[in-house]
Formats: sequence, structure tokens, C-alpha cells
Amino acid sequence: MRGLLLALLLQTAPGRETPLLEVDLRKGSKQSIDQAASKEEADLDAALGSAIGAGDRSFSTQVLDGVEQKLVAEEKRERPRATPGMIIFLYPGRVSAEKLKTLSEVFVDIELVIDPCERSVCREAMAKQIELVGRAVGRPQLATARYKLSWKTLIMHAATQYHDADVQEVRIPIPEAVAAAQKRGGGSAWLAARSRADTEYEPLVARAIAQAAQHRRVSLAGPPSVSRGGGEAAVTMRIHSDRNRVQQHVLDALAAAETALRGNPATPARQEIDVVTDGTMPSPRRFRAQGSGVASWLDGSMSAQQLWATYVIEQKKEKGAQTLSFNDSEASGRTEAPVSDANDADAINALAANFAPLGACARAEAARNNHFAGVTLQLRWMPSGEAQDAHPKESSLRGGELDRCLAQAVRSIRLPAYRGSPHTIDFPIRVKSR
Repeated sequence: MRGLLLALLLQTAPGRETPLLEVDLRKGSKQSIDQAASKEEADLDAALGSAIGAGDRSFSTQVLDGVEQKLVAEEKRERPRATPGMIIFLYPGRVSAEKLKTLSEVFVDIELVIDPCERSVCREAMAKQIELVGRAVGRPQLATARYKLSWKTLIMHAATQYHDADVQEVRIPIPEAVAAAQKRGGGSAWLAARSRADTEYEPLVARAIAQAAQHRRVSLAGPPSVSRGGGEAAVTMRIHSDRNRVQQHVLDALAAAETALRGNPATPARQEIDVVTDGTMPSPRRFRAQGSGVASWLDGSMSAQQLWATYVIEQKKEKGAQTLSFNDSEASGRTEAPVSDANDADAINALAANFAPLGACARAEAARNNHFAGVTLQLRWMPSGEAQDAHPKESSLRGGELDRCLAQAVRSIRLPAYRGSPHTIDFPIRVKSR
């Protein structure tokens, strides 16, 4: 038998998405969130639907059935080299069947689990699936008298066969899949553009920032600096300003940076933007803001004054003063202020003290895989004490049950808060035979 050095206890956290309709093509089974409990109930639903009319009904997964049937028909017609074994329609959040009936706008993701394939075949298959889903959906929104359905994201998972199994994930906004389906080779063109956005991320974003700055009449004192790593993008801009208009110039610079960041599909969810103002006597001033706050301003959900007062922090280097990182949770008062400098040993000790749920994930993986000898958990330790982007460091272990289990377990662990920038933490978990 294989076991862990320590006693283990499994703890799980609730998921973030709700399956609305799951279609297992291998088993030929289907399960929906509003599935009728009996044949009599199904017949009654059908009769009511016919009497009321589709345009007046509340949301039902029957509309998803239609898309699934079109997609399956497209699969049979096109016969791609690797096909989905599972089609899942997801609500990107937690929602119940009763809640769905009262929503005026329903958001839906589509997830495809594609048969294992070689790398080149997987890429070809994913390109084809983008077009097939685009054709099956037909249009980005469906409006009825009672609700509006908005298609959001197509998520594709494919296990590639190389030296070790590796799960590829591709996410594409469904409206872009619909557009790609209208062009010959549109799926391949989208993947090529996405690959370029990823591999040439820094120069592409820097160039886009410069263009957006010119459009907003921001005077740059030098090329923008762009970096990406650990699930976060960082931008530094140096601009010409003066003491009378510094607020407006900084806001315009933040808007230019966030416009460029959100325009690149390879931009991580977390972004940090620094703006340094030259010409503000007696010395340059540095301001920092989180990209999420700037995005809220650009989307109209907060005013420029709210952004400036809440999210924009001036980085001052005065004797005896300390500068804290500032994120959404701190702005809303949900976290305590960091009290010390970061020490990776503190995070390691906190993980060790809460080892039980992490060890349970490794123990379950050992039961599934006789060759499993352990995993290195890698996560992003945030100044607020939150752990983010928790995944196995080994690429061959990502995307499976172990990956999901570790991510859930980490959500229940609170790490120490500190002042400074985010840290990447590696936490090895080893298994021995006995």
C-alpha cells in the first residue's frame, strides 16, 4: 500500500460554477439542472411549454439541448480527428434551478472535454471545435420575452500524448467563436493570434499602451515597461506632468494602460499599474493602482473621483513611512493591514500547520495512480494573506482531480498578511510506499 507520512483529512470548498447541462457522449447520458423528477412531470413541462410558447417561458435547459444537438450534428458531419467526450454547459457562478427561473439574464459557458490526442492533432481539433461551437451557437445572445441568454466563454480541455500526459486548456469568448465560424480557417487563425498574443505579450502590450496613451494625449517620458509572471501583469509608465494637472494625467495614463491590458487575451486577471510623473517638483511622484479598479472606472461602475480616492495610492518613500500594497479586499475593509515584511518560511509554516486537506488530495491521487510519488504545490502568496493560483508545479499533474482538489483545499487556508509584493511559494508533498 501507499500512504502519507501524516494522517490525512479531506476538506472541500464549494465550486464556482454550476453545471446546467452535462452530456456524456461516451456513456450516452445526459443530466440537467432542471431535469424532471418523473415522466409525468416531464410530460407536464412539455404540455405547459407548448401552451405558453417558448417566447414567454422562463429559462429552461431545453434551449441548451438545441445547441448540443446542433454541435453533435456538426461533429458527425465534419468528423474532426479528436472529438469531445463530454459537453458541459455551465453558469459561471453558483445558481440554483429555482433562481434560474427568475433571472432576466442568464450567462452560459460551454466546456468541451476532448479525446486524448497528439499535440499537433489537438491543436487542429481545437481549431475545428471553435468553428463547430460557433456554428452551433449561431449568435452571441438569445432574447425572449422573459429572459436574455448571453454566451460567455468556450473552455476546451484536451489531454495531449507526449512523454507525459499534459492537459491543454483553451478559453475563447463565444462571440469570437461565432465570428471565427464565419471565416474559412477561422479557428486556426484565432489560435495563431492567441499564441502570438502570449509569446510576444510584453512588446505587444507595450506598443498598445503607447498607442492608447497617444490617443488620450498622455505625454510619455519613455517606453512603457511591461512584465508578466505568476498570474499577474505589471506595467510601469513614466509620463510628463505638472503639479496642477497631475491627477488628470495619472488617470489618463492608467486608462491607457488598462485599455491595452484588457485588449490582449493573454493578460492575467490580476494587473498592477505604476505611473511615475516627471515635472512634479521637487521630485517625481509614483502612483499605483490595481487593474480591476481601473477597469471598473472604464466600465462606468465608479467615478474618476472614487477611483482616485479608493484605488490609486501614492508610493511615498519618507523616513519612517511604510507603503502597503492595496487591493480590492483592502479597499472594502475586509482585511487587516499587513504588519510585517514577507518571510517565505511563515507561509510554509502556515501550510504545514494546515496540512490535513492538502495531504488528503495527495493520498487520493496515490490511490488512483500507483506511480504517484508526490507533488509540489505552487501558489501565489498575496500581501492580504490570500493564497491564489494554487496548482501542481509539475505540468503533468495539472488539470486533473489532484489539481482541483489542491485548489479547493488551499481556499480554506489563511496565510499571514505582510507588506510588499506577491510571492510565489513552493510546498513539496511527498508520498512513500509502506
